[in-house]
Amino acid sequence: MELFSLAEFSLSRKSGRELDTVTDTSVINHFETIRGNPEAFVHSCLFAEWLLVSITGSEPSHPMFHLIGSVLENFAAGTPFWPVLCSGIEKALRLSGFAMEIDRCTKCGKSPVNSYMWDAASGGVVCHDCDEQAKAVPGGFIEFIRKSRSGNLEKIRKLQLWPGGYRQCLELMKDFAEIHLETKLRLKSLSVLEDLENDH
Repeated sequence: MELFSLAEFSLSRKSGRELDTVTDTSVINHFETIRGNPEAFVHSCLFAEWLLVSITGSEPSHPMFHLIGSVLENFAAGTPFWPVLCSGIEKALRLSGFAMEIDRCTKCGKSPVNSYMWDAASGGVVCHDCDEQAKAVPGGFIEFIRKSRSGNLEKIRKLQLWPGGYRQCLELMKDFAEIHLETKLRLKSLSVLEDLENDH
């Protein structure tokens, strides 16, 4: 089985045993183009690494499986990679029960009324009346989250942000996830991706 091959497995478990046994497998997509493209490969590694740290086990299996397949299909299609990566992470957070709130103040519940104040600890955007401990984030970040919720990856991949915008989006989601997952996300693939981009 090659890395990033998407496959279905049939499992069985004998009475009294805790581990499943693989009885059959079928490869759905080999994703050879990902392994042949360094940028696609590193973005795929970063997405997989994020999932390994952030998936709780309570996610609905079919939506998560289809999300992973859709992310890899879009990576295999080529550039741009960053919109797909960030939207895939946003969608995975929602499936894991950690949706970022953007439609109401996380402190008082009122409409944020065009507020771009963000409090990751309370779960998202806060209104101007509750922003004492919040920090300002680019309005484009809030809009990206909104579009990621309503659009598929094929549509999101065409969305352009300000220079460095997707890297900033990733950091904001990483900060959010670390607080709510109560763990540090040490993403080794991120430094490899940065080195790769700096070489270009």
